[in-house]
Amino acid sequence: MTTDRATPNRLGISHLMMLTTGIGIAFFVSRGIEHLRFPADAHYYNLASPSNVDALGMFIASIYGLCVTMFVIAIRDRDFWSSPGKTLALLFATMCLLNWSLEIIAATVTHVRMQTDLAFGTNDHRGFVLGIWYRDFAASVGYVACLPVLLWVVHKTRTQPVAWRIAWIGFLIFALLIIGDLYFGFRNQVGLTLRPWYFEIAIGIPICLLMLAVADSFARRRPMDWWTVLTAIPVASVWCIGIAIRLLA
Repeated sequence: MTTDRATPNRLGISHLMMLTTGIGIAFFVSRGIEHLRFPADAHYYNLASPSNVDALGMFIASIYGLCVTMFVIAIRDRDFWSSPGKTLALLFATMCLLNWSLEIIAATVTHVRMQTDLAFGTNDHRGFVLGIWYRDFAASVGYVACLPVLLWVVHKTRTQPVAWRIAWIGFLIFALLIIGDLYFGFRNQVGLTLRPWYFEIAIGIPICLLMLAVADSFARRRPMDWWTVLTAIPVASVWCIGIAIRLLA
């Protein structure tokens, strides 16, 4: 780390300040969405107040904030596709922006609808957005919308080491598994013991491949830039923390 002026290949104080700011903004947006959709949550789930701060949710928000900020910093670099860390930042920035945008749309629509009382005997469809339950809207639309980006990433990273290219394919497999569950009930095809862990197992595929790619880089003594260190390690850590929290719950 250096106190000199930040350059793309050196981690400077200005980078750290921007990353910290990005994570703070991510916390604010995450809680803002919870409050925006609270009228619908209160009506349909009988809640008295917005849900409490969720530790795992905050960890995920921090990853979103970190990756979006790193993507913004790296987007103009000419060697963008040569760095696995920048590629990972792009993937999670895409997931973040799609998720938040769709969550805000669904929350805003239901928030406005909840201000109007229904006539007696009228079916309540206020919680549906384009025929999708507002809590499922972001996932149902977002994972499909991210497929072109994932395919583009797989194509553009052909010059990266094989281990990293396999990791990007792992993210594509993850998206397809979630789409399969949302639209075709793939979860019901696995054993009863594994069904509650379907999402964790699905996201675990690219995360484990990511960790193997990092290990491969160490084993082959390939240099890793700070972009890769600051994205791959936190992303893998949050997945491990999530698994630990569920096991201890």
